[in-house]
Amino acid sequence: MSAPATKYAALSETSLSTWASLWLPPERLPLSQWAEQNLILSSEYSASIGPIKLYGWQKEPLDSFTDPRVETTVLMCSTQMLKTLLIQAALAYSISQQPGPTLILEPKDADAKSFSKERLAPMIRDNPSLSVVAESKGRSSSNTIQEKTFPGGTLALVGAIAPGNLARRSIRYLLCDEIDKYPASAGAEGDPIDLAWERTVTFGARRKRVLACSPTGLGRSRIGKAYEASDRRRPWIPCPKCGEFQVLKWSQVVFDPVGYKCAACGAVWADEERWAACERTEWRPEGPFRGTAGFWISHLYSPWKRMAAMVADYLDRKEDRQRYKVFVNTTLAELWEEQGDTPDDEILLGRREEYPANDQAVVPTRGLFLTCAVDVQENPPRLEYEVVAWGRNRENWSIAYGAVQATASNGQALPVTSPELWEKLDREVLQREWQHESGQSLPILAMGIDTGSRPQPVYEFAKRHAQPVYSAAGLKVAAPRTVVPLKGVKDEIRVISKISKEDAARKRQNVRIVSIGTHRCKQELYDDLRDSRPRPDGSASPRCHHFPQAYGSQYFEGLCSEKRVLKASGDVSWQKVPGRRNEPLDLKVYNRACYAIVGGDRFNEAQWASFEEAVAPAVAEPESEPEPSERLDAEPETGGWLGSRTRNWLRR
Repeated sequence: MSAPATKYAALSETSLSTWASLWLPPERLPLSQWAEQNLILSSEYSASIGPIKLYGWQKEPLDSFTDPRVETTVLMCSTQMLKTLLIQAALAYSISQQPGPTLILEPKDADAKSFSKERLAPMIRDNPSLSVVAESKGRSSSNTIQEKTFPGGTLALVGAIAPGNLARRSIRYLLCDEIDKYPASAGAEGDPIDLAWERTVTFGARRKRVLACSPTGLGRSRIGKAYEASDRRRPWIPCPKCGEFQVLKWSQVVFDPVGYKCAACGAVWADEERWAACERTEWRPEGPFRGTAGFWISHLYSPWKRMAAMVADYLDRKEDRQRYKVFVNTTLAELWEEQGDTPDDEILLGRREEYPANDQAVVPTRGLFLTCAVDVQENPPRLEYEVVAWGRNRENWSIAYGAVQATASNGQALPVTSPELWEKLDREVLQREWQHESGQSLPILAMGIDTGSRPQPVYEFAKRHAQPVYSAAGLKVAAPRTVVPLKGVKDEIRVISKISKEDAARKRQNVRIVSIGTHRCKQELYDDLRDSRPRPDGSASPRCHHFPQAYGSQYFEGLCSEKRVLKASGDVSWQKVPGRRNEPLDLKVYNRACYAIVGGDRFNEAQWASFEEAVAPAVAEPESEPEPSERLDAEPETGGWLGSRTRNWLRR
């Protein structure tokens, strides 16, 4: 072949190669690489501002979104680790690289609006790759806080609570945040995630889904079930000393000196060694891959938390089962397993202690204030009550249990609506001064009464006595013998679930109702009865319930009269044990609410010290006749706990 021909052939080959490259699809980078090249963090939601630099353990979870084999990414992890970052990166990538209709699903519409304002708006502003959304906003009035349009796609941010948010749109990308906070059903239509996922079927193999959340309770956690159905990838890291790979577990944390102990060689790692090892994370699956990639990771891998801080948090929470539950869920990213079993009433009967109760009641030394719970019963008509003394850390003593009844002149029991019955409750229980072991006397600080099916006499009784002070900071007991109408609701999270509004209170003669989370209180009570026992040396026992010898077996049967049942839907119910009355359990729950209303859950050291000062043994003063001027100027003193020390506490 001649030289010109050879040159022409080479030129043709080069041109053909160049032309052919123009028809090749653009290079699709894994999400982690694309994010580090294109994603900029904003000051509104990140301590690190500017181009993102991912940690080694963050890359594979992000890359699962762009992996063509993966249809669903499940992320069960601790707070502030990866969840929101993955959703933001996936959203930014889908808008700029592979646009399509996208749905971000939050627990409520308010959460969706917050995400749009606090995360999405700064991200659009600071990332050039998302400028198409900002440009679309200028051209279309259809762009709102919860609706965005851009070339090739749309974005909707909605709450999971309304079925209309989920059924009226076709989507390719479904990004679900905080899924354990979703309602069990979107209206009457069924599971909100299933409803939304049905809207992706037209996109076939191109659809993508992200499910992200910290775990909650075993058996009812959506993210826990989703992770279990995935290939269950866990982060393995090498020991800085021996090189053995392992998954970090709380059981390997040592407290003195604080550090992480290698499960293989026993070497204790400092924080810097742990962080360096986490950069070499290998994600290893524990189950078969069927299109769903699942990732679990805890704060033990976090480069932002020192081990000493986690240990201090653990020590602060471990004695309080509800606070420890939060530590397990949000720090360790582990499912919380409720012990759930009803305590054994015979064991509790055998734990009774020798101290005077009922008519001869004497409040033990560590009992600092009293509450009383009242349950209205109509068959026979009576007001069943229990008085409880409270000390530090929810340690408490049952002081008196009884029933108030009133009879007419013919011996017939008066109904619960009769004024005579409520006057007797006032005179014999609420106005009584209860003797303290120190020699002082205590009043009941707060009496909580269940409104039940006969609320009107409760309202009338409450309005004749002191009521809590309601403000933006919450409610506060401002005087002894405060009376609070109570209503139980199925709240598993809060002791004080809700306080009725002022406009509704006007219909009840300006009496407001406090709704209490019975599910939370019952679970807490049963946990405390199982876990906290009186100490042999008589020293303080946090969260311990003390009972007097005067209480019989019927009381303890009633205290253990319900059991916690977890339904297939994940909902929790409390069911009565056949043949047992549950008034003792209800009264314990109402007294727990009164403890919260008085402020026991939030008292500081100075407030507890003030209570202890108020019950300190009285010191006899030398008898002397005061000067006339002193008698005239002296402030009236009621004596005992109701004296000046009481007023000092109430002013706090």
